[in-house]
Amino acid sequence: MDPFGLTLAEARAWAASLGLPPFRGEQLMRGAYRAGVARFADVKGLPRDLAERLDAAGALAPASEVKRQESRDGTVKSLLRLHDGKLVECVSIPTVERHTVCVSSQVGCAVGCSFCASGLNGVERDLTPGEIVWQVVHHHRVSPVTNVVFMGSGEPMFNYDNVLHAIRILGDAAGLGLGRRRLTVSTSGVPARIRQLAEDEPQITLALSLHAGDDGTRSRLVPLNVRWPLAEVLGAMADYADKVGRRPTLEYVLLADANMTPAHAQSLAAAARPLGAHINLIPYNPVIETGHRRPTPAEVRTFADQLARVGGHATVRGARGSDIDAACGQLKRREEQPT
Repeated sequence: MDPFGLTLAEARAWAASLGLPPFRGEQLMRGAYRAGVARFADVKGLPRDLAERLDAAGALAPASEVKRQESRDGTVKSLLRLHDGKLVECVSIPTVERHTVCVSSQVGCAVGCSFCASGLNGVERDLTPGEIVWQVVHHHRVSPVTNVVFMGSGEPMFNYDNVLHAIRILGDAAGLGLGRRRLTVSTSGVPARIRQLAEDEPQITLALSLHAGDDGTRSRLVPLNVRWPLAEVLGAMADYADKVGRRPTLEYVLLADANMTPAHAQSLAAAARPLGAHINLIPYNPVIETGHRRPTPAEVRTFADQLARVGGHATVRGARGSDIDAACGQLKRREEQPT
């Protein structure tokens, strides 16, 4: 029984299925989210015989922390071991205004972007809703979480049903009660799922990992583009924007050796303008296995200026946690201790 994988209605139904009053399910769900609760027996008010049966059947949490690293900027990266021994990482990013947790949706990643560490060893399996939600709860117990971004390891649209369920659990008043506008899903571009998300959860924020505005460059950087070229992906994003009535975000990792010429700026602006999209420029965070080069600050400014001149609306995202390999594209699931 995983209390982090249930909405309030499901928790009540679970209790009723055992012949218990439905409120016992709510009691368990609310209690499991509290700090210091490590076992079912720690949930206040839960009948002792029920807690003992649940503890005998399995652990309360679907994962345990095996390594924790804190960056100079306050970012915290947690390496979690799941019940089957698989490893996954999540990142806590606190600021004065908010506390954001970046969660993974899969163990590894099947997309294989040329600049990203998460897909170096492919994908091993999908995460369950409870395993996704636990990444947030794990950090929420230390400091209340205000925002969640699905930008860790994995392609959320390839684990769509479990990600959707996790979104609804995170929004449940008996859990963390996060508003949909505080949740962001990032995708490399799966057209059918983009359109479906507009129907299923129109209030969340959708970000497209674009990284190039032309098919030739994007297919080299994002192999998924071979299956779904830009015309299909951008068409789905246009349908999404029309349906939800809000502009999407385009994410663009700046690679000094691959996608920062004036022609790249022109094609990026051309992709963004019909969507009314805002562009997040992300200077590449080094991953030694990929061989790409991080741009200098001067190169970043030059590209941003070129983009602005051709009508692209962009901001440059600051790196958080790069000294502990917690920044965008750096999650590797390494268990060895840092030297």
